[in-house]
Amino acid sequence: MFPPENSLVQNEPEKNTQVHKFVQFELGQGDLALLPAEKVIEIRVVKADEILPVPELPSCVLGIYQWRGEILWLVDLGYLIGFSPLSWQGTNSMMVLNVEQKTLGLAVPAVTGIESYDFEQFHLASTDLFSQELLPFLQGFFMTQEQKVIRLINTEVIVNFF
Repeated sequence: MFPPENSLVQNEPEKNTQVHKFVQFELGQGDLALLPAEKVIEIRVVKADEILPVPELPSCVLGIYQWRGEILWLVDLGYLIGFSPLSWQGTNSMMVLNVEQKTLGLAVPAVTGIESYDFEQFHLASTDLFSQELLPFLQGFFMTQEQKVIRLINTEVIVNFF
C-alpha cells in the first residue's frame, strides 16, 4: 500500500515489498525527485509564451495555462521548494497533478521517465540531509545504488499549499 499522503514527514510510511511507479523529474543541477505516477494525469512540454502571468501572486506561481479547455494554475515546483527558478530558454516540462479532486500544473526542467521503487528502500527526510525550507514538501527519499538521493514529493502538501 502506498504511504498515506496526509502523514507528516516524521511519520514513517508502512514498509512492504510492493514496488510502486513514480514519475521522475529534474529539479535542477542534477537533483531528481519523484511524484506518484497515479497522481500525474498528464505530462507535456510548455513554452513561456503559453503562460499568462497573474500579478501579485507568489513568485513560484508562473501564471495560468489553458489545459483541455480549462484554466490551470502553473507553479514552478523547484522554486516553490527552494531550488533556483526555471530558465525559460526554450521549453520546460509540465506535469498535471490531480490530488483530492484538485488539479495543478507543476513546471520542471524535464521529466526523465517512469521509475519503480520499492518502499523497502524508503527513508524518512531529516534536517541532516535537507533544508528546513524543503522538509515540509517531502515524504522522504530513496537512495540509488550509486548513492544518489531521489526525493519523494508530498503531493497533498503541494496542492494544499495554495
